[in-house]
Amino acid sequence: MILLPRGNPVKENINPGKVNLADALGKMRQGKFTGYMRFDFPEGTGVFIYQEGRLISSLFENEREHLIAYDGISRTFDESLNGNGKLNIYRLSTELAHSIHTLLHGEVLHKGQDLQLIDIKSLLIRMRAEKRSGCLRIYSKEHIALIFYRDGNPLGFFHDGSTDIETTADSSMSVAKEPGAKVDVLVTRGDGEKALADLMETADITGMWGAAVAERRRQREEQENAASKTLETKESDRRQKTQELFQSFGMAHLGKIGSLLVDKEFDKLKLNGGQISESALDDFYAKLGKSAKLVAGPSKIDKMLEDMKKGFKGLS
Repeated sequence: MILLPRGNPVKENINPGKVNLADALGKMRQGKFTGYMRFDFPEGTGVFIYQEGRLISSLFENEREHLIAYDGISRTFDESLNGNGKLNIYRLSTELAHSIHTLLHGEVLHKGQDLQLIDIKSLLIRMRAEKRSGCLRIYSKEHIALIFYRDGNPLGFFHDGSTDIETTADSSMSVAKEPGAKVDVLVTRGDGEKALADLMETADITGMWGAAVAERRRQREEQENAASKTLETKESDRRQKTQELFQSFGMAHLGKIGSLLVDKEFDKLKLNGGQISESALDDFYAKLGKSAKLVAGPSKIDKMLEDMKKGFKGLS
């Protein structure tokens, strides 16, 4: 799971499966949006980061995968179309959007350290002494806060509801006092000030979305066809068992001629693609009873039909 403070909410709790994401990303670009889109799925989390309308980062992550750039976009599109995700959009400052990008693409030095077992002041001093660039991510079950560093010097804090890097530590550091609070140490490499490319300039977002939609449609049709074949197989098996059951009752009550009459009338049974049911068999019983009058009396026929009806209920 990707742990990030929520920022200033623009929209929350959207089902991305009901959104044309290619159009949505285009509107973010046209509106010069700065912030991030967060997608939460059962299979992982996707994050798209915008800086003044440029899509500077895309990431999809779960316990097994860490996909970035076009792979991250593609997988997020695929998961969105499954219809069981949630999309939240948060506004940030330009500097904070850039800092979040470097954070997500940095290296995790320490992860999930229990703050009750760590001297947080000593950890901050060590960040300064080692001239680390990156951040400390402090989190509990309810809240997340980030402390950004550059060359060992603290830049500021980011916590839930912030839109910019803040210089006061009260809200951020209060997370460290919450039950079960943990800390991750993340460091960044290279030039954090380097201008970032716009993924939407080099990626055919509309084409990627169209491909995801087409693949989802193909999968759905494949699933529906498989389900239909399974139903057809089950119904064919049920029809065969019904006929064999009726043959046995015809043989028991009328002898071999009874079994032959069952086969004859059963072959005439027209279901028109529907399932075999008690109502669908009414015409069969009527015609079988009429044919059987040539070889048996009413009491035998009635008993045979009664057994057939009871036996069919036992199959249902």
